[in-house]
Amino acid sequence: MPITLSTLQTFVAVVEHGSVIGASRACGYSPAAVSRQMSSLSLSLGVTLFVPQGRSIRPSEKALLLAARARVLLQEAESFDAYARALPGRLDDEGR
Repeated sequence: MPITLSTLQTFVAVVEHGSVIGASRACGYSPAAVSRQMSSLSLSLGVTLFVPQGRSIRPSEKALLLAARARVLLQEAESFDAYARALPGRLDDEGR
């Protein structure tokens, strides 16, 4: 299953907020949807992303490494979007 930018955004949010609930609020998804995304991502990558810690979770060492790379990819995607929108001759520039 291909990894989407949306899934990467959710993953980074879970790492940054330290919880599924915090990430769900930040991303606008239900906690169940965030949990499903993280389970699917973990299975897809073959990596344990989060480790239970009491009543919460903490990112694994591998998750921290992957989150750093995910942040770079997300920044690149934003840069691509800004670049594309700044190109002359876009459809909205042509009166369509």
